[in-house]
Amino acid sequence: MLFPVLQKRASATMALALLIPAVGLAQFRPAEGTPEGLIRLFVRAMYANDVATYERLSIPDARRSLLVRGGSVNQARVVEIDQDPSSIQIKIKREFQYQGKLAQPGPSGEYPVGTTVVYMVAHRGGPMMVTLARRSDGWKVDLRWWLAMVEMASAKQPRAGGADWPVRALLTSMLAMDRKQAQRFIMPGGSMDLLFAGAPSQREPSGHLEALAAEMPLVEVGPGEFYEMPSRRIVEGQQRADVKTLVGQFGSVEMPFIVRRIGNEWKVEVEPYFVLMMR
Repeated sequence: MLFPVLQKRASATMALALLIPAVGLAQFRPAEGTPEGLIRLFVRAMYANDVATYERLSIPDARRSLLVRGGSVNQARVVEIDQDPSSIQIKIKREFQYQGKLAQPGPSGEYPVGTTVVYMVAHRGGPMMVTLARRSDGWKVDLRWWLAMVEMASAKQPRAGGADWPVRALLTSMLAMDRKQAQRFIMPGGSMDLLFAGAPSQREPSGHLEALAAEMPLVEVGPGEFYEMPSRRIVEGQQRADVKTLVGQFGSVEMPFIVRRIGNEWKVEVEPYFVLMMR
């Protein structure tokens, strides 16, 4: 099957038994030009352990091979999808966006190059998030969040000095309703009232949200990639040593962050993140 490493993080994403797999694409040919058709082809390729199709349908990444090591085939699942493609459940979780704003298709029905969209996909298991991006040669799967999960799973311990560290620490402190601790991780002068806007009256007792913060895959995005912050401002990724735009997947919710280096530490710009965490 494809992506054996991701199965170790199934509790945080999906029963990545979805990623289990067999044979070619002769019988199963949905419209690859549509996001839903691409997703169905991609899921089938995963069950089929079809590396060539996996690479054709995804955005190239130097780390892409991490997801296909030790693959095998699940013939039964391939046959099931061939007979009933609708058994793959697909639901939009973040609408089509272009440069951080709601995207509109052109006269031909196609979205502009650079449009992105996030789906929740499930098949015989829990859901997983699938990010698609419109490229010049059509829709492609953006693997970066899956790769981030693989890298987290293989890390021996969290990177305390990394730019992602204060993001996780901040969200965990917020969920614990600990304002004093949260203040350690934000930019100097940041508004605590804004940070805790929309906070619940008491801490959520199950620990589920804290687990989502700890397991959230975070990806640094660059120039030409735009995201809407909780405050509704639009930010673009940057290539600077002292500023990073990070985008996480907090369960099924996409969360962007701006982090800045202050001395030897990274600090998070204040946004009303409870607006997203409590969805």
